[in-house]
Amino acid sequence: MIFSQIVAFILVMAVSEAYRPDPPELGLWESLSWSVILLAGLTVAARLGVAALLRRLAGPRPPRNPARAARRLEFYLQAAAALVTLILLTYFELKAQFLEMPLADWSEALPGLACAILYFLSLALVWWSTAPMDRAVFQQPLSTWSLVGGQLRFLVPVVFPWLLVVVARDLLSALWPDAGEFLDSSLGDLIFIGAFLLVMALLFPPLVRYWWGCRPWPRGPVRELAEAVLDRAGVGVGQILTWPVLKGRMLTAGILGLAPRLRYLLITPALAEYLSPQELMGVVAHEAGHVRHRHLAYYLAFFLGFFILAYALGEPLAALAQVITLGLAGSDWGASLLTSPGDEGFLGVLMALPLILVLLIYLRFIMGFFMRHFERQADLFALDLLGAAEPLVGALEKIADLTGHSREVPSWHHFSIAQRVDALRAATPGAGNARAQGRVIARGVKIYALGLALVALTGWGMASLDLGADLRQSILTRLFENRLAANPQDPRLRLSLGVILFDQGEEEAGIEQVRLAASLAPNDPEVINGLAWMLATAKDSDLREPEEALDLAIRAVGLKPEPHIWDTLAEAYFVNGQYARAAAAARSALAAGPKERRDYFQAQVERFARAAGERP
Repeated sequence: MIFSQIVAFILVMAVSEAYRPDPPELGLWESLSWSVILLAGLTVAARLGVAALLRRLAGPRPPRNPARAARRLEFYLQAAAALVTLILLTYFELKAQFLEMPLADWSEALPGLACAILYFLSLALVWWSTAPMDRAVFQQPLSTWSLVGGQLRFLVPVVFPWLLVVVARDLLSALWPDAGEFLDSSLGDLIFIGAFLLVMALLFPPLVRYWWGCRPWPRGPVRELAEAVLDRAGVGVGQILTWPVLKGRMLTAGILGLAPRLRYLLITPALAEYLSPQELMGVVAHEAGHVRHRHLAYYLAFFLGFFILAYALGEPLAALAQVITLGLAGSDWGASLLTSPGDEGFLGVLMALPLILVLLIYLRFIMGFFMRHFERQADLFALDLLGAAEPLVGALEKIADLTGHSREVPSWHHFSIAQRVDALRAATPGAGNARAQGRVIARGVKIYALGLALVALTGWGMASLDLGADLRQSILTRLFENRLAANPQDPRLRLSLGVILFDQGEEEAGIEQVRLAASLAPNDPEVINGLAWMLATAKDSDLREPEEALDLAIRAVGLKPEPHIWDTLAEAYFVNGQYARAAAAARSALAAGPKERRDYFQAQVERFARAAGERP
């Protein structure tokens, strides 16, 4: 369950991060009111779905596999919770409202935390609605509030690593701006995430111990049995802990931690209560197998592998997204979507979709493959250690029987209980089964490493060629041509198209578009500034008009003395040979306080000062 929730949380937060909205058009109370209505609709739909399933269970033709039907409904409802969260963030503008919060302009953590809280609120409503189904199908003897609270407490570790990352980035960016700029780069992201994963691998187990309220098992049969099995397996742990998830009523165990002193074996009280000593030995031996075969270190490497993959494929995936966007831009409805208010936000989501699909494929098929085979290797380790399959087989069968889980249904990260039992019974005790399974895993790791290296090298090679530059320009050209056909009197659209054409090298066509824009809006400072820049900086000397550029730039500064307009005036003075005035205008641009590209404005000051023979 925890792995599926991790995937869902990553997807929701990835889309939320990619969505960059314009300031909200809805009022705060309007956004909140619609959000309450949609969340209420989610709750009603979930309650109706659960009621329908319970009626089927009690009717004359119940589902052949109640557990599978219940799990399927749970999956659909949790997917609905994620979808509702994204609708609230985008269509009902809650993300835009979050960005209006104090300090949100420099902190990634605050808006992100608000988005995470909204997602878990949606999940909590689903869990509240499915509680009757959990009690009926999975024999959960807990109240509704206990079930919801236990689920939320269980998932706290899903949120904390992400929150720690963004808070650390905020602090680094605030204290060391140069470090913040480096961390905003793809390489900086990769290095930061790699260091973070290493630190979290060491510190995560002690943090989880306190989040989940784990306590050391008291001296007695359970602890002595677990210690004996761990000693026999040659596995050291810092503590053997009770795991009170869902008030200790879940039948599960786990082992966390890379370093022996920060490694914990967790056993729920219900598991110790219902399993026989032999069956409990099988479970502990299985968990010890994960440590002996370094599965936890592999998980760390696979997570880092995904970030390497994402870094390497950044440019190719962006090109793929641009192809999709180019197709949209060629249709009326697509162009309308991409150039409507809030278009930058939806375009950001669209550009992130290929990476999100890669994440789904990577987790589901690559990590899923290794996770299933790690579980099988741990099963076979228990068989080799104990010399018999019955202890672990008995535990698996009893857990399936007591929880209502289907024996035949696998998950994306586990073989089904039936498959696990069959594999255990087919293996010969003492035949080195875990080592044989290790050879299967080793071949898979070699193929994975080779594939990752090939994909990474290909991706970096494509990035160095910048194959997406022309495609990006084509998308923007098509977008604005489409919109201009419907709105030929819009000067800002003509300005945008003119700038794109000018940057593509079609300088004459670009200047023509901006002249048309200036005739439609003769007092628009942005339009006037755009025309002045083109007439001052055109590479084709026949298109330059230095005197007209200077007149336009002076007018634009008078209307709107912004840094980029002062910069245009500096260029206009420069091409007219008035170097001292160019240097003065460049200093005014820098003094106007540009929020971005301060290094560019500083370089302009130095450039024009040198031309004037002045000290920069």
